[in-house]
Amino acid sequence: MSSTPSRPDGRVESPELSDLRTTTRALRFHLDTLPVGYNLNCPPDQFLAGLAFMLARQRFACADSMLGAGFGGSVVGTLARSLFSEGLRWLWIGEDPTRRRRILGDLIEERNRICLTFEQTDVSSDSLTRWLMPIPNVADLAGHSHTWANVEALPTETELLHDFLTHQRGTGGDDRVRALLDMEGLQGAVKILEYAGHGNYLGLMSSLTLDGAIAHDLRADHEALFMQVAAAGVVITLAGSATAVPELWPAEMDKDTFIDKAVALAERVCDTAAKIHGLRRVRKTAAQVSKKPRDNRAPRGLLRPMAAVIPQDELLPDVNTVEHVAAAAEAYWEVAGSLVVNPWKDGRTSLNITLMYAGGWSLLETVMVNYTQPGAAPTAVSAARMLLEEAARATWRYSVAPDKAEARFVQYFDEYRAMRRNAINTLTGSGISTKAAEQIFALPPNVQLTKPLNQMAKGRQPLPTITSMLRDLGKPYPEPGWLELAYTLLSQMTHSTPVAYLHTMRAGDPWTNDLSPEMLALALDVACLSSARLIGLGAWLLSDLNAEADNYRKQLAKAAANVHNAARSVHFLD
Repeated sequence: MSSTPSRPDGRVESPELSDLRTTTRALRFHLDTLPVGYNLNCPPDQFLAGLAFMLARQRFACADSMLGAGFGGSVVGTLARSLFSEGLRWLWIGEDPTRRRRILGDLIEERNRICLTFEQTDVSSDSLTRWLMPIPNVADLAGHSHTWANVEALPTETELLHDFLTHQRGTGGDDRVRALLDMEGLQGAVKILEYAGHGNYLGLMSSLTLDGAIAHDLRADHEALFMQVAAAGVVITLAGSATAVPELWPAEMDKDTFIDKAVALAERVCDTAAKIHGLRRVRKTAAQVSKKPRDNRAPRGLLRPMAAVIPQDELLPDVNTVEHVAAAAEAYWEVAGSLVVNPWKDGRTSLNITLMYAGGWSLLETVMVNYTQPGAAPTAVSAARMLLEEAARATWRYSVAPDKAEARFVQYFDEYRAMRRNAINTLTGSGISTKAAEQIFALPPNVQLTKPLNQMAKGRQPLPTITSMLRDLGKPYPEPGWLELAYTLLSQMTHSTPVAYLHTMRAGDPWTNDLSPEMLALALDVACLSSARLIGLGAWLLSDLNAEADNYRKQLAKAAANVHNAARSVHFLD
């Protein structure tokens, strides 16, 4: 073991983890040496393709920056999942660069999704065009040429994963690049990333360690898995986009040399990570590939006109500012810090309440530390979305009469026991040993559960959808559907859609890689409202419902409401 801590969390790194972090940082620094610029006078698909690697590189840097930070460990899983999805897309496009144009189909699909959600949630649409097109109409991105309204969208992530698993070799491109995602237990690993990415109870368990802060730090095997997938995703995006838009490659850099070094570094990350997480195949199995999934997206018959063409007179200028929202958020942060509860005051604590309370703190700190940092926007938005989901689940969990509470808690925890079992079965079905598959979900010895993780009630009832929980969470507001809409908008960033590409740019001289004011205001608003629920409720429960904690909870809600009132003048929701 290393003799001294080397990261802000104060934990001692093992030699293996130190090696992984060194290699990960080397890959990050190498990727940062590639010059990337904006080309505003080009076809729209070329413009979007030119942004893909730049934004993937940014998310990889965000993930690397959070390692050992002492908070927000589970957000690394969200960023890794985003890079995995991006890598699948660009692997598919890179095998046939004529597919590049289908990025525009994705832009239309996501704009249409936003239009439909505005309608279905009955939220006033004063800001709709800003959410669809937050930058000036460069590169025909508003669709005024009417030349790409009927372009087909890219396959879904599920379809792309199916395509990857059913083809041993690609139809084009570099097999070394493709092999980066050819890891043992890929489908099971994707499930683990998904749990972490949604900030749920099972995902927060990735923070349970012998020596780290609960809900803040990240266990080594999960860090290794997350960074392996992140490294593969960012390098595949690099290679795929370089093939799709070779005309944008900087002349001063030799493309083959640069990509070869990136692939070699990513291979080192993957090899080092596998030694830590232990998900190695111990027996050969037939590829576990289900039948080809159906595309369950809304048919083009539901396409809203604004999704394809945004009239010039509907485009709104970028004149908003978030200064007053940030000031309100900083005031909320001060209120949040006015009371700190010790969950272990009696020597023991409730795991689920402590995860809720500490998880709220960890994710809130992630937002507040990162939203002002250059290039850290994806981290802040991802954490805000995770807070929103967990606040909706916590509200559902605690919003019933005492005589119904036990049944709801059983339903809640059985959901995650079932998810855990499903992931383990997927891993073992891929040839991973049962021991290794169970170890990736094992709890440290300082965590003791009253009910075994593999024990579930008969006739288990699944949880309500996150959509229905968000509707319940939004009931007190003038426009109750606004949180459901907010989730859709924040998800654009989490899933790195073409709409998200546009929200990570600000027009100017020069253009900058910054969040749109609407997206930043929404992230701050949602983070404060959601963390007020989690931290306030958690503090109250951990303090045995005493008056001081109850008053603290009310003060948090009041401060969060001030943030919301300020943010409404920017994002115009609710």
